[in-house]
Amino acid sequence: MLARIANNLFWMARYLERSEHITRYAQVHYFSSIDAPLSIKRESVLESVLQMAGAYTDYVNKHDELEETQVVKFIGLDDLNPISVRYSISRARENARGARDSISTELWETINTYYHYTNSIQAEDIAEQGMYEYTHRILQYSSIVNGYIDQSLLRDETWSIIHLGQHIERAVQIMRMIVTKLMDLNRIPNNHWASTLQLFEIVNLLKSTETYDMSKIFYKDVPNATYTLAFLTLNAQCPKSIVYNLQQIKDCIDFISDDKNVKEGSLEFQANKMLATLSFTTIEEVAKNPLAFYYECLNQLYKLSDLLEKKYLTY
Repeated sequence: MLARIANNLFWMARYLERSEHITRYAQVHYFSSIDAPLSIKRESVLESVLQMAGAYTDYVNKHDELEETQVVKFIGLDDLNPISVRYSISRARENARGARDSISTELWETINTYYHYTNSIQAEDIAEQGMYEYTHRILQYSSIVNGYIDQSLLRDETWSIIHLGQHIERAVQIMRMIVTKLMDLNRIPNNHWASTLQLFEIVNLLKSTETYDMSKIFYKDVPNATYTLAFLTLNAQCPKSIVYNLQQIKDCIDFISDDKNVKEGSLEFQANKMLATLSFTTIEEVAKNPLAFYYECLNQLYKLSDLLEKKYLTY
């Protein structure tokens, strides 16, 4: 496969995955804030959404206050904001068009329709239709696209490159959600409301990652910070966990790799090392300094992405 085509497929998948996770995080926090405890301020929720998306600094440089309409527009509709849903879907469609001959008609047409929907929505449309309708449509399109990726493509290099992009971006977004929520938890004052506020934040994290119901089934208990971090980090049966996504990344790299001998510092070495390290990590080790742990995981994943870019995607 040409590096140009591989690059298109990889970034198509990453942009699609990015828009889905940012949208779901925003949706969960927007609606949960309506019934949030009184000590949870709306501004704190908006800040959490911007922090998770990596857009807080850019937003405050452009706006004087955290205002709901402006945040929704910035996250969803800003053509110049590289993390906005509209920007991400536009880039996904552009990359899909560049690899048009490598993907199915069904997948291309869905991405194209997805693009035209997001491009047609204006701030007044969201105000009129409601935030739920907008985010629900975005997440519906994401599910349909993922369905066509899995149901209409051969399990060949094309599928493996797309899945590499999906699982790298998914792991990045899950870790960004965890880091953001850990910072939210650290801001909770130590008073008689602390346990209620902690539960509120933990449930939001689980719902943002679509793991709330499965974690309850798995643990048969009320969610807490330890259970949640273990479930989203170390549970190999959970498709949103970091270790699960690292396994998928390794499998895809093994499929496309032509290197029989894994050398230290290589892409294959980095993928195997990350998976092996995390597979033998305990939740007690994570809990010693969770923020440092997830920042290090993110750095290692960015390093893996750079190695992948240099080996297969540069042209």
